Amino acid sequence: MIKKLFGSLRMVLLVQVGVPVLVLLATVLILGMGFINHLTEERLQRDLKQVARAIRLPVSTALETLDFEQLNSSLESIFDINEVYGAYLFDAQGNFLVSLGAVEPTQAQADRAIELTLDGEFEQYENISGRNVYSFFLPLFEPSGRPSGLLQVTRLKSGIEDELRLISLIAWSGFGTVAILIILVLTWAHRRAIGAPLGRLLDSMHEIESGHLSHRTQATGPHEVKRLANGLNGMLDSIQQAEQQAEQQREERAAMVEKLRQSETLAALGQLSAGVAHELGAPLTVIDGRAQRLMRQLDKPEQIRELTDIRDQVQRMTLIVRQLLDYGRNSRSQRKPLEIGLLVQSAVKQHDQDNKCTRIVPGPRLFIHTDNSSMEQVLSNLLRNAWQADPQGEVRIGWQQISPVQVQIYVDDSGAGIPIEQRSRVLEPFFTTKTPGNGSGLGLAIVQRIVREHGGHIQISDNPTGQGTRMELTFPMAINNEEQA
Repeated sequence: MIKKLFGSLRMVLLVQVGVPVLVLLATVLILGMGFINHLTEERLQRDLKQVARAIRLPVSTALETLDFEQLNSSLESIFDINEVYGAYLFDAQGNFLVSLGAVEPTQAQADRAIELTLDGEFEQYENISGRNVYSFFLPLFEPSGRPSGLLQVTRLKSGIEDELRLISLIAWSGFGTVAILIILVLTWAHRRAIGAPLGRLLDSMHEIESGHLSHRTQATGPHEVKRLANGLNGMLDSIQQAEQQAEQQREERAAMVEKLRQSETLAALGQLSAGVAHELGAPLTVIDGRAQRLMRQLDKPEQIRELTDIRDQVQRMTLIVRQLLDYGRNSRSQRKPLEIGLLVQSAVKQHDQDNKCTRIVPGPRLFIHTDNSSMEQVLSNLLRNAWQADPQGEVRIGWQQISPVQVQIYVDDSGAGIPIEQRSRVLEPFFTTKTPGNGSGLGLAIVQRIVREHGGHIQISDNPTGQGTRMELTFPMAINNEEQA
C-alpha cells in the first residue's frame, strides 16, 4: 500500500518537486533574512552615527563659548530625522548640559560613558529609565585636543526591531504566496500527468514511424510509463546497433574493394611502366647520345645551350619512367638491421656533385630493418624535393629516437612551405605543387609506399627552425643482432 501510494504521480509531484522546492526556498529565505536583518541593523545604526557626526562641529563650537541657545538649536535639529529618540550633551566631568528626549540617562550611566569615551567613540544597547535603546557616544574635544564633553544620541531598540519584523513579514508573506502558487501548479500538473507522458510516447512512436530512428523518448512519469519508454528506447538502440554493424560491414567491404582496385591499378601501372620503359628507353638513349655527340662537335654557346636543354629534358623523361617503374612494383629485397647514420651519409654523399648545401644533424646510433636500395631511394627523393624547394637555402637531415620502439628521420628545407590543406594530397600519385615541367608528382608517392612497406608512416609539418617544411619518417626501431652477439 505504501509503495503504491509513493509510486503514484501525485506523490511523485509533491515529494520530488514540491517539497524540495519549498525546502530550498525556505532555506534560502532564512539565510537571506539573517543577512538582510544584519545589513538593515547596520544601516540603521550607521544612519544614527552620521547624524551625530554631522552636528559635532557646531556643538563643539557652541560648547567652547557656552552658547546654550546654539547647543539646544543644534541638538533639536537632529530630531527632524524620525530615527532619533534622544540627544544628550555632557561636559568633561559628566554633568548634563542639554537633555532632549522622553527619558534621561542616570548620572552613573553618564560617568560610565565618559570613562569609555577615553578610548574614542563607541556604541551599545542599554536601558534608560526602562526603555531599551541603541546609544552612540561621540566624544568632543577642544582645539588644543583636550576633551570638552560627550554627545550621546539614541534611538529606540524597538524601532529597529519593528523594521526588522516588517521585513520578515514581507518576506514570509511572499514565501507563502509562492508556496500557494507551487501547490496550484502541481495540482494542475497532476491533472495532466497521465495524458502528458502517454502523449509523449505516442509522439515518439510517430517520429519513429516517419523514419527518425535516432529519436529517443524521455523516460519520465510514473513507473508504468517509464517502463514503456525504456522498452521503446531499448528496442530502438538494438535496431540502431544492428544498422551500425551492417554499415561497418559495408564499409569494410568497400575498403577491401578499394584495396583490390588499387592493387589492380598498381599491376596495370607496372605493366604500363614496363611497356613505356621498353618503348621509350632506347629512343631516349639515342637522343641523349646524339645530343652529346653534337655538343662535342659544336662550339657556339647558343647551340651548346640548346643541346644541354635537350639532354636535361631527356634525363627528366628517363627519371619519370624510372619513377613509374619504382611506384608500380613492391620491394622484395632482403632486409636487415642497418644503421640510420650510415644510410643518411650515403644518400647525401651521392648528391655531393650537385653542390647543394646539406647539413647532417648527428643523432644517436639507431637501426631500422631495411635494405640499402629502398632507403637510398626514399632519402634521395626527400633531399631532391628539399633542394628544389629552395635551391639557395640550407637542407637539414637528421634522426632521433621518439619512443622506446620508434625512430624518426626528418628532412628540413627553407622553402615556401606546403599549405596545410595540400599536405595530404602531395602524397598522392601525380599530384605536385611544383610548376609545370618541374615535377612528376611521383616522388613522395614512392616514399610513402616504401615507408608503409617498412611498417612506418610519413608526416608533413612546418620547419621548427623557421620558414619551410619538415618531412618526418617514423619507423619501428631494430636491434643490431650482430652487436648483441
